[in-house]
Amino acid sequence: AVVSTQSTGDIKRVVYVKLHASLHCLYEYAEHLQMKKLLKVDPMKLFRDEYKEERSWLDWKLFSSLHSGERFYKDEVWDEMKNHKISARFEQSKADRFVNNDEPGFFTTSERSYIVSYILQETPFTEEAKPGQAKGEVVRQPSANQLFERMQSISSFDKQEYCGIEYLLNDDVYMSWYPLHDGPFELPCIDDKPEDEKVFLNDRQVLSMFWSDWGRWYKYQPLNRVRIYFGDTVAMYFAWLGFYTKLLIFPAIVGTLVFIYDIYSIFGNEVIDAVCKDDIPESQAHEEICPDCDSDCENTELAHYCTIFMIANAFNNGGSVFYAVFISFWSAFFLEFWKRYQITLAFLWSKADFKVNQEPARPEYAVTCEDDDVRYNPITLRWEPYREQSVFKTITAISVVIITVVVVIITLISIIIYKIAVYSVFQRMSGGSLKPYASTMASVSGSILQLIAITVLSHVYAWLAEKITLWENYRTETEYQNNLTVKRFIFEFFNYYGSCFYIAFIKGNFAGYPGHYTRIFGIRLDTCGPGGCLGELAENLAIIFLGKQILNNIQELLIPVLKSWWSRRKYNAYQGKGDKEGFAISLTTPWEADNDLAAQENLFPEYLEMVIQYGFATMFVVAFPIAPLFALINNVVEIRLDAKKYTELFKRPMPINCMSIGIWYTILDYMASIAIITNAFVIAFTSDFISQILWKYNHDNSLSTYVKGHLSNFTGSEGDNPCKYWDYREADGQASLWWWKLKAVQFIFVVVFEHFVFTVVRLIDILIPDIPEKLEALIHLEDSFAREMMKEVIEIDLDGLEAMRDRIKIKRKQRAKYS
Repeated sequence: AVVSTQSTGDIKRVVYVKLHASLHCLYEYAEHLQMKKLLKVDPMKLFRDEYKEERSWLDWKLFSSLHSGERFYKDEVWDEMKNHKISARFEQSKADRFVNNDEPGFFTTSERSYIVSYILQETPFTEEAKPGQAKGEVVRQPSANQLFERMQSISSFDKQEYCGIEYLLNDDVYMSWYPLHDGPFELPCIDDKPEDEKVFLNDRQVLSMFWSDWGRWYKYQPLNRVRIYFGDTVAMYFAWLGFYTKLLIFPAIVGTLVFIYDIYSIFGNEVIDAVCKDDIPESQAHEEICPDCDSDCENTELAHYCTIFMIANAFNNGGSVFYAVFISFWSAFFLEFWKRYQITLAFLWSKADFKVNQEPARPEYAVTCEDDDVRYNPITLRWEPYREQSVFKTITAISVVIITVVVVIITLISIIIYKIAVYSVFQRMSGGSLKPYASTMASVSGSILQLIAITVLSHVYAWLAEKITLWENYRTETEYQNNLTVKRFIFEFFNYYGSCFYIAFIKGNFAGYPGHYTRIFGIRLDTCGPGGCLGELAENLAIIFLGKQILNNIQELLIPVLKSWWSRRKYNAYQGKGDKEGFAISLTTPWEADNDLAAQENLFPEYLEMVIQYGFATMFVVAFPIAPLFALINNVVEIRLDAKKYTELFKRPMPINCMSIGIWYTILDYMASIAIITNAFVIAFTSDFISQILWKYNHDNSLSTYVKGHLSNFTGSEGDNPCKYWDYREADGQASLWWWKLKAVQFIFVVVFEHFVFTVVRLIDILIPDIPEKLEALIHLEDSFAREMMKEVIEIDLDGLEAMRDRIKIKRKQRAKYS
């Protein structure tokens, strides 16, 4: 539907235009867009028995409760595999070879929406109103076979101004456009109907009942129904989210067990007892610790740091090392098995051979190409608009990304300064009674402020990245989405994880020591205090990770409601402006009700939320082992919440073809590698695990003197009280021999850990094929049968092709000469 306004005197009315594509038009564009449809003849049934239902032990045993007798409770992917039929690229001249080719349901509603949206984005329109024509009126009926002839008939400047509905929206000719839902999502009332009368549900009601209903949280998703109704991209996202959630069960269980073991290890811990107890011979509870501020500060007893010592030392055990190795292997298995599941879905949805080179150019790209900006595509055997990407635009985009990352770093530094200031204030408040809690309060309030800054900067950069990517003007929708995703994710990576990297690897390592503190612009760098930074890292992870999930869920519920309210308010504004008839927008028709729903432009926010969560569940997991458990709980809610948004709160999205989750898989792969490195460095340098192991080795397997041996003495200048600080230094401030020995062992651990884990991960990648063997055979069989049954004969006019290339070269030389 397309929405515009119509004026009659002083009265403005909202006008809805329903667009419908005839079967002949659908045929023409289906061939142009190389859509695949099912063939009548099914030779695959001879080979289908070879591909038996290869279910893993996981599906048969652990998830057996999910397989009940009702259709929508089953995993439809395996049912489709058993009943899969051959498909081929549609051709008008051979339409009679396809299943149900002459019936209205030959094209699904999402396919119809895809074709109509493609036409609307490519159709030329008039510049100004002329006799018999209105501004924005279509110049002529578009034809897929006359794509370049139509573009040639319009000058290069006019192409940018007078093609595509998006430009009409920018000029306020139309107000919006969107595919229509199939009807209401509310179930019909059956109380007043006879028992023997059948009740028919539309696809939206079926999805609302069997998919988005909260009571189905433990059931499989009807992915095929989702694909038919919303398109490939939405179905692929929910397939990935469901697969990721199912596999999160394993790290959630193991992480919970490790966390319980960590809590248990606190009791009877010799290091914690030496800090928190004063009734044992090895107690250091009353040792005077040097203050963290510069002036008007007093020494603090070590016992005041008991809580932070307990948090940090809870993770200084072998369970953390085991869990870091486990989560690395789990990430490798997750990515490998997702690749196999992904290609299975692509095969079932007739997208296994979908390539970017087969994707048509974006209308926004095509209309900006000159007459000679074309190339011959050897895959599609067609001429298509093409020009080299602008180096200037690429450099500008990279510069913008770098500047935004610098902004994030500046924001992080500002929050660090804030923490230092808050710590100093709490040191002096209430006569020093809040001193024991100064470090915790500064850390917690700083993390909350960081969460607010993350949310605000994310919205600002989302707008900026979209504008820059549109300006770069990529050729295909896939290239556009991939580049937009990379830009935004680089920013979001620093935005969300910057504070964690700072606390884990920078804070305290460059702060200096009493009498020789490091200062920047006169401000002393902050330190972690006795016990290291692992406790503060755990606090920061918990606040940002859990806070992000809570805020995201609140936003996902409120934002669609607020957008719908704003949409109703905007359209209802026409009611009171000169409408003497008291005209009011009726909500009795489906297109009017759909117009009030919020618009979901793309799936980037959904993927970003889950990928950021994946990072928290894998990186720094040593400091927060129950992160996968909270991720699992959140995702169970997230699947049904997103399903409810798409079926009830959002306009129906524009369908887009895809065969995978795209660039997100590459991002997940890189994050898995980063997680291996970060966990190795957290275990070696941020935690005291290696330090305690080395101390045990040198002190008869005992930690009773560990705290005493790690407190260095500071005599101070005249008038200063002697105190101790957590470091490995001699009386003159030089690093002790123990410090050098510890650093050597820590680096050796990192090298051994990384090489071992990366080697095993690489073996997993090699041993598990990306495509199941029998599925690969089916893909080749389908392609061979399709070619045979469609009797494809490829004929290329080489002389005509060469002549066309010569003409293009001449035009390019002429343009270069005059430009």
